[in-house]
Amino acid sequence: MDLMTPSLGLIFWQSVIFLISFIILSKFAWNPINKLLEKREKYIIDSINNAEKAKESLKKRKLKKRKILKNLEKMKNLIINEALKKKEQIEKEAKKKAKLESDLIINKTKLLIENKKKIAIEKIKNDILNMSIIISEKILNKEL
Repeated sequence: MDLMTPSLGLIFWQSVIFLISFIILSKFAWNPINKLLEKREKYIIDSINNAEKAKESLKKRKLKKRKILKNLEKMKNLIINEALKKKEQIEKEAKKKAKLESDLIINKTKLLIENKKKIAIEKIKNDILNMSIIISEKILNKEL
C-alpha cells in the first residue's frame, strides 16, 4: 500500500523538481516555442489573406475578360453588319450601273437599227425610183 500513499518527502521533492523544470522550461523553451507558434500563425494568416486577395483578383480578371469578350462580340457583330450593308450597297450600285449600261447599249442599238432601217428604206426608195425611171424610159422608148 506504500505505493498508493506517497510520503511527504516524495511529494516535496517532486514539487521542487516540477518547479525547477517549470522555471527552466519557461525561461528557455516556452518563449522560443511561443515565438515559433506566433510566427507560424502570422504566416498562415498572411497566406490566407494572400489567397483571398488572389481570389478577388481572379474574380476581377474574369469579369474584365467577360467584358472584353462582350465588347469584342459587339464589335464583331458591328463589323459584320457594316460589311453586309456595304455588300448590299455595292450590289445595288453594280445592278444600277449594269442596268444603265444595258439601257445605254439598248438605246444605241435601237438608234443604230433605226439609222440602218432609214438608210435601207432610202436605198430601196432610190432603187425603186431608179427602176421606175428605167421602166418609164423603156415604155417611152417602145412607144416612140
